[in-house]
Amino acid sequence: MPRQDTGYYRSRKAQLLEKFEAHCDLVMASLRARYGDALAGALRSDARREYERLIPEIPHIKGVRARAFNTFLLITAEELAVYKAMKHHGKSAEEAWELCHEALRRAAERVPRWKRWLLQRLLFSGLVRKVMDRRMRRQQPGRFGEFEVQYLVGDGKEFDVGINYVGCGNLRFAMSHGGEEFAPYICMSDIALSDALGWGLSRTQTLADGCAYCDFRFKQGAATQVSSRTPEVQAAIERIRRSETEQDPARARPTRGTGRVYPDK
Repeated sequence: MPRQDTGYYRSRKAQLLEKFEAHCDLVMASLRARYGDALAGALRSDARREYERLIPEIPHIKGVRARAFNTFLLITAEELAVYKAMKHHGKSAEEAWELCHEALRRAAERVPRWKRWLLQRLLFSGLVRKVMDRRMRRQQPGRFGEFEVQYLVGDGKEFDVGINYVGCGNLRFAMSHGGEEFAPYICMSDIALSDALGWGLSRTQTLADGCAYCDFRFKQGAATQVSSRTPEVQAAIERIRRSETEQDPARARPTRGTGRVYPDK
C-alpha cells in the first residue's frame, strides 16, 4: 500500500494558498452579490485562515498512481475550509457547498480542452480497462493511503468502467477536522469534475450517505448522473440543477436511471 504522510505540504504552503486565492477570485462576484462586500471579504479571509491551518494536516500519498487521490484530498481541504468559515458566520452547509460547486465548476472548465480530452481518453482507454480487469479477476483491491477501492469492468451498455470505494480518505479527513455535517456535500464535487472532464459518471450512493460503499460507474459519452441518499443534499443538487438549467437551457438533459442529470461537455 502506498505510504501516506502528513506534513508534506508544509513547505508548499505558499503555492497552495496562491491556488486557493485564485479559486476564491472565481466566486467573489457571487459572494458579494449574496452577502455584501463586508461579509464577502470576511468570509474570504476566514476561509483562507482555515485553509492555512489545514494545510499541514492534509495527507499526501506517495507514488504516481496516487496522483488523482492527492488532487481529491486537496479539493476536500479547500472546501472544508470554506465550510468552516461559512459556519462561523452562521451560514449553512448547503450554502457553503453551493459556493464550492460554483468555484470548482469554473476552475475545472478552465482546464485546457486538450488536457480534458486526454484525461477522458485515458480513463476509457484499453490499457486502463485491461489493468482493472486483471485486478478484478484477481479480486485485488487497490489501497492508497486511507482510500480502498474495488475495480469493475462493464459491458459498455450500463457502464464502461466502475469503482467501488469501500474506504475514502476524503471522508476520513473531513470527519476528523470538523466536517461531519459537510461530508455528504463534499462527495457532490464529482458533479463538476465529471461534467468538465467527460467522465459520464453515474453514482447513487456514498460512504458519507451511510452506505457500505460509493458506487462510481463511468460511461464514455454519457451525461453525469449523481444523486445523494441524504435528503437535504439531494434537495440541494436538484435546486442547483434547476438554477443552472435556467441560466443555460443547454444543460437540460433527460434523466436516465435513478440519478440526476448533469450534461457532458
